[in-house]
Amino acid sequence: MGDFLDFDQLIRIRRATEKMANNAISVADYNAVVRQNEALRQEVIRLQANARHWESAAVTYEQNRNEFRDYGRAVKAERDLFDRKSERLKTRVAELEREIAALKGRKG
Repeated sequence: MGDFLDFDQLIRIRRATEKMANNAISVADYNAVVRQNEALRQEVIRLQANARHWESAAVTYEQNRNEFRDYGRAVKAERDLFDRKSERLKTRVAELEREIAALKGRKG
């Protein structure tokens, strides 16, 4: 690993070993430090795995967001196209209604 937690743990182990050499701590205390070091190392490994999981999940979420954004833009463009066609058809219907009214006016 080589991160600061490992370095800190190694320093604590060294200090515990030095104290043990000076008969300042018991073997049980030293073993407790070693157990604590192992527990912390396992916790770091678990957190790293968790971080990798959420990083990959974030990539998936971003891809989904981008796909939905692109889909939304395509739907909006299609809606705008239909709106333009609708306006043209409404205009054409109005023209035809005027022509029909004009034709009825000539017959009468």
